[in-house]
Amino acid sequence: MASDRRGKLPSLAMVRRIESPAADVFRAWTQPDLIAQWLAPGSCVVNAVSIDLREGGQYSVDGNDPMGEPYQISGHYCEIVESRRIVMTWCYSGAAKGLKGPPSLVIADLRPLGDTTTELTVTHEKIGTPYASDLYKRDWLTCLENLSSILQPHVRQEGPSKLAAVNNFYTDGHRKWQDEFGIRALADRLRDSNVKPALTASDAAFIAHQNMFFLATVDAQGRPSCSYKGGARGFVGVLNETTLVFPSYDGSGMYLSVGNLTENPNVALLFIDFERQARLRVSGMAEAVTSSRLLKRYPGAELLIRVHIRTVFANCPRYIHKMELKEESGFVPDKNYPQPVAEWKRLAEFADVLPEKDSNVAGEETDVDRAMNRD
Repeated sequence: MASDRRGKLPSLAMVRRIESPAADVFRAWTQPDLIAQWLAPGSCVVNAVSIDLREGGQYSVDGNDPMGEPYQISGHYCEIVESRRIVMTWCYSGAAKGLKGPPSLVIADLRPLGDTTTELTVTHEKIGTPYASDLYKRDWLTCLENLSSILQPHVRQEGPSKLAAVNNFYTDGHRKWQDEFGIRALADRLRDSNVKPALTASDAAFIAHQNMFFLATVDAQGRPSCSYKGGARGFVGVLNETTLVFPSYDGSGMYLSVGNLTENPNVALLFIDFERQARLRVSGMAEAVTSSRLLKRYPGAELLIRVHIRTVFANCPRYIHKMELKEESGFVPDKNYPQPVAEWKRLAEFADVLPEKDSNVAGEETDVDRAMNRD
């Protein structure tokens, strides 16, 4: 999203590489039967598409939102360049109050990358409010996922599609208890308004401010593990709107998290800001990376964990206790200072099994609770 201090209306831009010729991508934007298949964010259903494909011609897309309420997107074409560019006004009318406002402008630029690949850049300009811009970004992400799926069904996807992950967010078990307490409609509204297949700018900023999170992993037998991960503020890197990376430092040596995700790549991350009483949930597929130029950014890291985001959503903050940070851990690696040795490594029962790099700290301590800060 972009805006300037002089009051310019917000805009957003997204670029996608699609394994399909530019002519096919252009048809997907200009044929009613194809438009109906992809221009439907979240659980929306398109019922009718009408277009007059010429500069000055009108178009309309009529559908129902996830709650069954009717909506319409309409406008006129400002510029049409066969297989290269489409510029059209955009006006929403429906139940989503955050999307209502004066007409905005949507631009689709197609750049051929050879005979079978197209770079698609979608720009949405003159959006009424920053809030509407965030909503439109969420919707465009799912719509472009739809577009890719109908244009390149032959491309193998690693794991479930991001759009399917949002639409199939709830299982039968979730539905059972939603129905038990009569809140299925509320749960659906929360999903459709809050669950996204990618990070927004505010999500990325929130993650960049954190110095800890909780990581949930599951092994091949379905046994879960939850780990606390800490580092310097901003140690979780946002590579792009669908990819996170964080370092794995020297720990207990059990390698529970890394071992689990090697067998079962499904992970969940819970970021909590105790000072602001806010939290963010991220789920996705993770992989361990041992050779990457990114490792240089993290002094002391043994390897990196890269997370390919499936879903992300902010969570209710009511029960988060308000706490203030007194100091960050002195064990967080720093390129300017040697990392202190964990006290538990000085325990006598580990003296003969310490790795070579720690063999010089072998000791005769016996108080486990003291070594674990539990005394």
